[in-house]
Amino acid sequence: MSKKIIKFPEMKGEAGFPASIQESIDHIESVRKNYCDEISSDVFESALSIINNYGLRIKSDDIFIKDAVFLEEAIKAFVYRFKRLEHPMHEVIDNIITISDEMEKEIQDKIDENFNKK
Repeated sequence: MSKKIIKFPEMKGEAGFPASIQESIDHIESVRKNYCDEISSDVFESALSIINNYGLRIKSDDIFIKDAVFLEEAIKAFVYRFKRLEHPMHEVIDNIITISDEMEKEIQDKIDENFNKK
């Protein structure tokens, strides 16, 4: 008779809810990361498609693969900042990239022109 007993997965906390604040925070962070990873993947695939449409063929040698991985991680780091998630490239970006006042104004103008239309 005991062979027919269905064993259900163990649930966290009461009725499957997180048992602690830390579990809740970890779950929220996991959901945010999954969301950002999905966005990053879509953007990366679109970028490769656009590059390919211009006739630049991505080759499967080390140099192109490294460049593609760098681009993919840069996109992911960019998206992670929107959700206040940490990414290893944030430190690299923060230490290497400097933006002059002129460049900042130019970037802000492009953002306003393309995304803040009324």
